[in-house]
Amino acid sequence: MTTVGYGDLYPTTLEGRLIAATLMLSGIALLGVVTVSIAAWFVERLQHTSPAEARDEADLQLVLAELAQVRARLDELTERRGDGPAG
Repeated sequence: MTTVGYGDLYPTTLEGRLIAATLMLSGIALLGVVTVSIAAWFVERLQHTSPAEARDEADLQLVLAELAQVRARLDELTERRGDGPAG
């Protein structure tokens, strides 16, 4: 992007080289800005959770909490019966 190929013309004066360097850096910066904008758009789209997904996550947490209570109750009943801890 910032190099010249064999046989290409290139600036030889100080002013020409400064202009060429400025154009090269501007091109790299423009490409970087476009790339970052596209990457940020993808990241935003992938991190966005819909209300249905948030509701599903909340339901999952409730089910896991209830499962933990059932396990604790089962362990308690198993110990009362004298069989030892469930596992």
